[in-house]
Amino acid sequence: MPEIKQVIQDYLSAWNSSDKQERVLLMTKVLADDCLYVDSHLPESIVTRELHCQFIDRFRDKFPDFSLNLVSSPDSHHGYFRFSWQMLKPNGDLFTQGSFFGQVDKQHKITKLVGFVDENN
Repeated sequence: MPEIKQVIQDYLSAWNSSDKQERVLLMTKVLADDCLYVDSHLPESIVTRELHCQFIDRFRDKFPDFSLNLVSSPDSHHGYFRFSWQMLKPNGDLFTQGSFFGQVDKQHKITKLVGFVDENN
């Protein structure tokens, strides 16, 4: 599923963009309106693209120069995908790492995204 690689790249680009409007455009491109996002650091699920964008905005405000990067090429089949990632500090040191598991719809928009953070960091 070659499209998924571009979807994931655009999603990471949204995380890494310092421009809020660019982030919204990228997230609109890759996330379904009602995309479900969960990870172990959140007390509740994020259930809309708008809330997902707000979550990233808050993170970028707190850590403006951190970057989210692929560690592995995304694996995908039957509308599901997974990939490993790293969050790097501005000096290139590792801040945290983990993996995402998700699902895309027929329009190649992410409908579910579940994050796992490696606890050994």
